[in-house]
Amino acid sequence: MKKTLIVVLALMPLGCSFYYSSDSSVKSSHSSSTSSSKSEAKKEAYRDDIRDFTAAYASTHQDLQGFEHGLGEVARRHGITDWEADDITYIAVGAGLKRAALSGADLASYETTIGRTEPAKVALIRNGYAS
Repeated sequence: MKKTLIVVLALMPLGCSFYYSSDSSVKSSHSSSTSSSKSEAKKEAYRDDIRDFTAAYASTHQDLQGFEHGLGEVARRHGITDWEADDITYIAVGAGLKRAALSGADLASYETTIGRTEPAKVALIRNGYAS
């Protein structure tokens, strides 16, 4: 009986250690998925704001330098310092141009200016326009 009690007492910390270890990984997993959800929500908010800004701007202005400045302002509000390197920007611009019902030469002008004639960026704008 004494030996059984000693073995149980000796193994008890292992069980507790396992419990805390398991509990810790569950918390870590939950925390990771929560931060992932927040990150997705931030990306969606940025995309929506760029799309809406683009639609409003393209409907009322012709000045593409002012448009680029405005994109930078929207990006800064979302904590994005290099909007030119963010694919979401170009997809959202395309979606905004579609909302503004731009086509033909006006659409091509935005693609050329904002996409800087880089085929990958122009393709992202077109994908956004098509969606």
